[in-house]
Amino acid sequence: MKFRPALALLSLTLTTTLFAADAPMPKPSPELKQLAPFVGTFQCKGTETFGGPTIHYTGTVTASWTLGGYWLDVRVRQNKSKENPAPFNGNSYIGYDEGDKKFEMFWADSTGGFQTAEFTGWVGDKLTWTGPAHMGPMTAPGRDTFTKSGKNKMSHTFELEQNGKWVEVMNETCTK
Repeated sequence: MKFRPALALLSLTLTTTLFAADAPMPKPSPELKQLAPFVGTFQCKGTETFGGPTIHYTGTVTASWTLGGYWLDVRVRQNKSKENPAPFNGNSYIGYDEGDKKFEMFWADSTGGFQTAEFTGWVGDKLTWTGPAHMGPMTAPGRDTFTKSGKNKMSHTFELEQNGKWVEVMNETCTK
């Protein structure tokens, strides 16, 4: 039983030594510059189904650098309306894994859902990330596709894989 606290103390000591004040701190990856099109505040209009009736919504997406410039903090807020009485809201962090040479995305939302996903970067004007989406007791492959239109406009589609086919459940257009 006394071995675990000693191991934890050793781990903390090694971590502190590795990041001592005189050691140079690593800098955020230059790859993160690929996320620049997401930075700022966007006004969005879209539709979502999630297996029910189609809901039209408006909302705001705000993204800014945080945690020393290593992570993009993205906040999605739909507006409440008669058609959308329970707006969908969520937060995400997007960063870059130098070891795997991939971007990593972590998402959590107001329905209790969450997603982790990976992507390698833009292909032309499109960026697609994929990873498991968890919604209540259901888990399904999820895919987000973003398409840039100039400097100030972006479209976003979210799909879930159902019975071997990708099914669109959200589609929106956002403008800075």
